[in-house]
Amino acid sequence: MNTENTPEIRISPAFDRLVQPMNEREKEKLRQNLILSSEVPLIHTWHRTHLCDRYLYELCIEDNIPFSVTELDFDDWVKAALYICSMQLSKDNLTAEYRKYLIGQKFNYMVLASDDSKQPDSKYTVASTLGHELYISAGTVMKYNLFSKSVNEIFDQSTDFARRILLGKTKISHENILELARLMPEEIKSLASTVIEDNTDHINLSYIRNEVKWSHVHKQAPVSRREQKEQKIAAHAAIRQMPQYDPDSEVNSLCMTIDSWISSMQRVHSSENFRKITNKASLQLMKKLSFLEHTVNLIQESLERNNL
Repeated sequence: MNTENTPEIRISPAFDRLVQPMNEREKEKLRQNLILSSEVPLIHTWHRTHLCDRYLYELCIEDNIPFSVTELDFDDWVKAALYICSMQLSKDNLTAEYRKYLIGQKFNYMVLASDDSKQPDSKYTVASTLGHELYISAGTVMKYNLFSKSVNEIFDQSTDFARRILLGKTKISHENILELARLMPEEIKSLASTVIEDNTDHINLSYIRNEVKWSHVHKQAPVSRREQKEQKIAAHAAIRQMPQYDPDSEVNSLCMTIDSWISSMQRVHSSENFRKITNKASLQLMKKLSFLEHTVNLIQESLERNNL
């Protein structure tokens, strides 16, 4: 173990996920303790990378408090991750979700570090060992491992969204976490953006499905060069001659477009070939109609609220 003074410490995203962020009240309490203490704060690192003391380090830098850096000796990054999980699980201020996540992650790293990890019953042995240590069943450990893997899928697309879930700011059941992690990456990103923007405090399966449908409705096809040119010309024309404001203009235009849709759908439905279309075409049409139905319902609900 080598101790040295240097402020140059890297942050590993994989390690950083394992550390529950401090809120402002906790940071202020730590700051006061640092100011009042006569001891030199100790920052633990591995290969000049933060382990658990990132917030302590940042407060020391911010308030010009002298500190010491201790480089810990681990065989590999898995052992370093196990150290972080163990240190974090010893804390008494973990949220319930962060505790489940850390247990699942620690199980995964214990399996990776196990010499007999390829044995059929090795995972159950590890789960039993960890469960005995934490006073929970092996089955619960395995369940938390599935939870942690799903949260990592969300972390890969939106760190802020994953943090909200683990800190309890957005409530979501274990089953729905698994469903959420099965979405396409762009769907997770879209849903995450909506949740963060709206400060949503609860997510259920219906919410997930509706937001996924809505993201597909708003997805636009790439614009061709010709369309881009036409849009630029239209934009310049609009700048030269601004039309008189009409709040009903977009609705009137939509009404005419809907008339065209109805005509097209009726023509397709009455066509002799309609009963001969392939399963692929049927599924595609059903999917599009589902998106359309969802959008129609949203507009109708808004109209009803406006007319109350």
